[in-house]
Order: sequence, then structure tokens, then C-alpha cells
Amino acid sequence: MPEFFALLMAASSASLPVAACPADMALVTGEHPEGMRYKCIATKWGLCSAYEEGNMRAEGKVVPIRACVDRFEAPNIKGQPPLVMQSGEDAEAWCGAHGKRMCTEYEWETACEGDARRPHGYGWLVDDSCNMTKPWKTVNNSFIAQGGALAQKEAARLWQGEVADSRPTCEAQPGYPRDMVGNAEEWVKASRKYRWPVVMMGGHWAKPWQTCRGTNNAHEPSFRYYETGFRCCKDAL
Repeated sequence: MPEFFALLMAASSASLPVAACPADMALVTGEHPEGMRYKCIATKWGLCSAYEEGNMRAEGKVVPIRACVDRFEAPNIKGQPPLVMQSGEDAEAWCGAHGKRMCTEYEWETACEGDARRPHGYGWLVDDSCNMTKPWKTVNNSFIAQGGALAQKEAARLWQGEVADSRPTCEAQPGYPRDMVGNAEEWVKASRKYRWPVVMMGGHWAKPWQTCRGTNNAHEPSFRYYETGFRCCKDAL
């Protein structure tokens, strides 16, 4: 009789659906076009601040995406601030240590845009849905370059980030990752051809013109700055 119940339990467990992603990650899927073109209808700060709704055109090759993406920026804990002063090398090591990997550029863009492929993810014009409209503060780059306690003190002075899930509307669609644009700028693995194998996405708290397609490919993997962070991905089941 005990063997019968053991077999029954095993059969029952085998029939339970297996989640595609861990609870702290979102399943992101879609056919990702390499390029997206939008029509700008308003500018501010000398850059586009509003796009014509629905006026968009996909360009280039299309790549199928199916991945688990952290719901929030690392450490991916609701109510906790994002890690900053992180390099691309830091991101790769941290994600690996947590059983994950860095997101690719295409995975990140798909998570940011959602099915509607809106330029800001959350909409067509800059608003306060995400933490991206804070005033810019002058940076003492000599302090940042010295590293150590001096750099950390300067980063703390410049800090205008918010804890994870402060802005529930900062998402492309329900259930998708949040804070993709704004808050911390995020390291990802490059999907396109650049000088470096890693790039940054999403801008930060004082970069309101940032869109889901605004790849920052200017820095080497060891670069870290007062607003650089990341989130992790992994293959979906």
C-alpha cells in the first residue's frame, strides 16, 4: 500500500505544470525586429519628447525571443534600490553567481517594448510613468575615476534612484519587467556589432529622452558610473 501511494504522488507531481520562469522573473516573448522607426512630433531639450501614436515601422531581420527577465533591476527585490556603480564585468559575475546570465540587447528591448512596441515602453510621449525626469546634477568625474570611498561618496551625492516597484506603471504591459527605462542604466550583452561585447540600455533618472532602442555603446566592460546597474535573464523552460 505505501508503494501505491508513492507511485500516485509521483504521477500527480509529474502532471503539474512547470513554470517557464522563476517567480522573480517575467516570461518575455515576441518576434523582435532589429530596427524600429517612429515619427517624432515634439521635442524638448533639443531631443524628441513625443512620437506620433501608432506611426512606426519595423526594419531589418526579425529574431524570435523567449526568455526569463528579472522583474526589477538587480538585486531584483521589491522595495530595494537598484545596484549602481556596477560595470559590465560586475553584471556578468553577479548574474552568474545567482544562476542567471546577462540579458541580451534584443531580449532587453523586447521586454521594454512589449507587444505594442511603443518607443518608451509605457507610451508615446515622455511623462512621469518612469523615474527618468529628475534634474541632472553636475558630476565630479575626477572623484568617480579615483574609485573607492571617494567615488562612492560622489555616487551617493548624485543618487536619485528609486526602490523597485515605486512606479507600477513603468512597464510595457501587465506582468512584464518594470523600470526598463529610467532609474538605473542597465548593462546587457550586445546583439548588434559594436566595439565592445557589452552595452547599456534604458538611461537613468535624469535622461527623459531615453527610449527602448537607445543603446549606449560607448564604454568598455570595466566601465562603471554613478548610475550604471543591470538586471539578469535566463533561458525559459
